[in-house]
Amino acid sequence: MTNYGLTKYQIQKSKEKLVKNKEFMHQNGIHLDDKIIPFADFVANSYMNADRYIAELQHRAWSVYDYSKEKKLSNIFMSLTLPSHWHPKKMYKGRLITNRQFAGRKYITTIKGYKILNCHVKQKFNGLTFEPVLDFSQTVDFYTPHNASAELSEMFKKLRDDRSYKSIEKEDRVYLRVTEPHKDGTPHLHISLFVPADKVESIVKACNRLFPAPLSKVETNVQSPISYLMKYILKTLDDLREDSDKITNLTLWYLYHGICRFYTSRTFVSLEVYRKLNGMYTLLDLTAAYNSEDVNVYIDSESKQVRRIDNEHGTIYNHKPVNWADKMADYTYLEAEFEPLFKEKIQKPIDISINGEQFIVYHHQEKQLIRDNKKLRVAGLPTVPFSSLLIKPTLQPYQMNSLQLWDYFNSLDIETVDLKHYGVTKNLLIDRGLLDGPKINLSAYQDDFFKFESEVF
Repeated sequence: MTNYGLTKYQIQKSKEKLVKNKEFMHQNGIHLDDKIIPFADFVANSYMNADRYIAELQHRAWSVYDYSKEKKLSNIFMSLTLPSHWHPKKMYKGRLITNRQFAGRKYITTIKGYKILNCHVKQKFNGLTFEPVLDFSQTVDFYTPHNASAELSEMFKKLRDDRSYKSIEKEDRVYLRVTEPHKDGTPHLHISLFVPADKVESIVKACNRLFPAPLSKVETNVQSPISYLMKYILKTLDDLREDSDKITNLTLWYLYHGICRFYTSRTFVSLEVYRKLNGMYTLLDLTAAYNSEDVNVYIDSESKQVRRIDNEHGTIYNHKPVNWADKMADYTYLEAEFEPLFKEKIQKPIDISINGEQFIVYHHQEKQLIRDNKKLRVAGLPTVPFSSLLIKPTLQPYQMNSLQLWDYFNSLDIETVDLKHYGVTKNLLIDRGLLDGPKINLSAYQDDFFKFESEVF
């Protein structure tokens, strides 16, 4: 099975996160008309209500196609691939091998007896001598699938910023794009672009000029262009209608790296507005009604959320705020088909950076400090500084970047540290390509191995 660049640890964490997300969606909801409706009933994404999600993708794709037919636009199908320095692997005689041109890989040796991979080394003066500092910011921490996807978006933006594209009227240009991974986990784009027939040649020339082969491949004679593109979309939604045990690494690649499969041009009305109306209009009809002011959308000037939608017959959507005080006092929800588990709300911390150093602070503590300081000022007493609320966050090894993880691993005392925690941390270094050597078998490790480890230190 292809892992698309994911390590066993990343696959395991992705599956665990998916299970927790599903549990949250089913165990929490909103109180509406004396009934609790779980979030899972009305949220549609790639792993929750996948049928509705796929139906929406198909509707969006075919709406673009119908729009292009109405405008009598011609199709250009193109694929964009990143330069070689973004690819950790390459194909050779039908198999994946290491790509020596990959910019995320640098090589140094003999740091505290270990062979360290994938980093730059800088010299830092500590007052007496120069000491090596490992820098991963331009290697493994930068050349990730998420950043690669952003780079592809920048490549496509170069074409949209080109004179050949900008010379076309906005209503006469529309596109769809799908992000898909290579076997090594590096993403690439498939784009179906619709433009007037007399503009096709200039767009093709611009694409070949900006992205010469093998960075791009352009076709102008694709039959059934939407069906051609939909095959790329649907193969990325392989198993999400089944249980999580059958989820493939392709799906986990999208979820782990936070990469969106599908985008369209901003030709139609906002998806947020379309979803609020729950299928009352098609995208094409809603856009036409919105442009002709038969549908009016009112947005909160502060939160930017849709508050109300009107058409010629009156209000068709009205934001209904949840009255949490009434919900907690009203026990009729116990008679509902879905019985929720109410939990005390967990206060989320706010991230703060001071002179490059990271801290967290809790908003409710900040508000309480402001109230307390007002009382102290009235009483003529010294106030409590805001810095007293700052907390230095403690990261788990899997949350650390490469440099933090390396420093943390070297700070572990083999004599006192929990041996399983040590093994997990070392395996994580190996998974990220920061250490060279065999991984520790955590289910069957032996004291002799750790004795050997302590001798290394």
